[in-house]
Amino acid sequence: MKKKYNVLQILTKVYGSTLKAVPFSGILGILNYLVQGMFPAVTALISAGLFDAAYLLTREGDTLTCVIFYGSLFVGTYAVVYILQFISSITINAGIYERCTSYYHMMLSEKAAKLPLISFEDTEVLNLQSRAKDCAEREILSQIYMSSTVFITSGISVISTISVLAFYNIWLVPVSIFSVLPYVVARVLRGKEFYLLKKAQAKKARRLEYLWGLFHNKQAVKEMRVMGFGEYLAQKWTETRDEVNEELWQQNMKDGKSMLLCDTLKIAGYGLSVLLALLYAVKGDISIGVFGACITAFKAMQEAAKSFLIDLGNMPEKTAFANDYFEFLDLPEDRNGTVRIDGIKQGVVLSHVSFAYPNSDGYALKNISFTIHKGEKIVVLGVNGSGKTTLSKIILNMYPPSQGEVRYDGVLSSEIDKSSLYTYVSVVPQNFVSYSLTIRENIAISDLAHLQDDSLIKQSLVSSGLQSLLNEVGGLDEQLGREFGGKELSGGQWQKIAIARGLFKTSELIILDEPTSALDPLLETEILQQFLEIARDKTAVIISHRVGLCKMADKIIVMKDGRICEMGTHYDLIRKDGEYRRLYTAQEQWYR
Repeated sequence: MKKKYNVLQILTKVYGSTLKAVPFSGILGILNYLVQGMFPAVTALISAGLFDAAYLLTREGDTLTCVIFYGSLFVGTYAVVYILQFISSITINAGIYERCTSYYHMMLSEKAAKLPLISFEDTEVLNLQSRAKDCAEREILSQIYMSSTVFITSGISVISTISVLAFYNIWLVPVSIFSVLPYVVARVLRGKEFYLLKKAQAKKARRLEYLWGLFHNKQAVKEMRVMGFGEYLAQKWTETRDEVNEELWQQNMKDGKSMLLCDTLKIAGYGLSVLLALLYAVKGDISIGVFGACITAFKAMQEAAKSFLIDLGNMPEKTAFANDYFEFLDLPEDRNGTVRIDGIKQGVVLSHVSFAYPNSDGYALKNISFTIHKGEKIVVLGVNGSGKTTLSKIILNMYPPSQGEVRYDGVLSSEIDKSSLYTYVSVVPQNFVSYSLTIRENIAISDLAHLQDDSLIKQSLVSSGLQSLLNEVGGLDEQLGREFGGKELSGGQWQKIAIARGLFKTSELIILDEPTSALDPLLETEILQQFLEIARDKTAVIISHRVGLCKMADKIIVMKDGRICEMGTHYDLIRKDGEYRRLYTAQEQWYR
């Protein structure tokens, strides 16, 4: 991480992305601003001709032809610019801003899906993702595209207008330029300060989003209502919001004061420029027509120079945000092996595996070694925090071991094509998802090839203790979840749905990570017994802190403080009189 791009590299990336997403809008936007860039100089020249022709007409009785010519040219130039501006404004808003913003969000989502899962345990990655998301939401990349175009256009406008003024009198140029130079200093300083502030606020922004999300989470809302801590969370959200807003307000106040000073200098410079032009007109150094054109040109050049310098000053701030965006897109993606497997025929072997989470001082797993033989039923037992869930993620090849190795049928986990591995693996996670879909979809989403296989879906429901659910709801295609008007299930029923979903997938290895923790011990044992009967041809690993199923397991692995403290069958471990016997004795009364 912390890759630094220079301005040219960022502009190249922004232009490439924009023209790829919206080629027509991107090109039209550039064309529009190039035309506008030449507009002040062209109108200054036409104005001078028009004013001189009008002066000669009133003083010397010259023909009306020149006035009509310059007048028509003046009106025609304005018409062309405004028509082009009208068309491009529509395409710029709809294309460069709206469509590009959607494109940039899509790129972030696609990148997040390709990152190693362990990345989402890293606070630095999460903060970088938050800043990249902020960059997309605030349309920074689209602003860079348009600002850089306006920057070039303003530069053309300034140079062309300066050339016209210098043609009339070289001393008309310096005052107009120096009066707007403070803008670039103000924008560079304030832009850098604003970026550093937003970078420092990334963690607070994630906290705000998290706290706000709690008020839209029905489980959290129920708990805070009953337990009475809703106002406390609302206060924490308010305090964090106010803290963020106060910091932004202070920064905006500094920025406002800087811009007020710059505007004051610009107005003074304009007044001085007009006085200087008037002095030259009185002395006869310039004509009346040129004097009139100069007044228009002064204003146009100041506005163009102001735009040019502000965009120049804003560029470091915007490119800093863009750097975060592209830095996130450049994060290393999940490394996928090339070896495709056609099943797990022998088993999984863990050898001296240790694992540490990012930014962690210690190891969550320490020197783990054991073998999962094909067809074995293994229970991984231990109290909360003993490393059971982390171990399941290592077995599933979701996280790479920090030390040691994991092999599937002798092939290193890092060399295996994960898509081929996951074809033969099923999982019921501890924090399963309750999908507001039909019963059919809730079950068969794990194996869409059998979405219309009613008998197989019903078999999974029966196996998970949900025989009566079909009668209660009315059929496989009935909606579940109150969110869309379907039947709301209890926590235990949702857990059974998750188990049914895991069983439905045609797999060779299935891992259940405390899937029945919301059920009472006896019902849990009954369901898991049914599970073992159905999964008799599968290799199964059941993560649990309860001992009810252990007698039926081929192997029990007892975890403590990230280590395997005991391993064996129920009767072997009872005779050892160690940690397993202590856990079993403490829970024995639940299963009488």
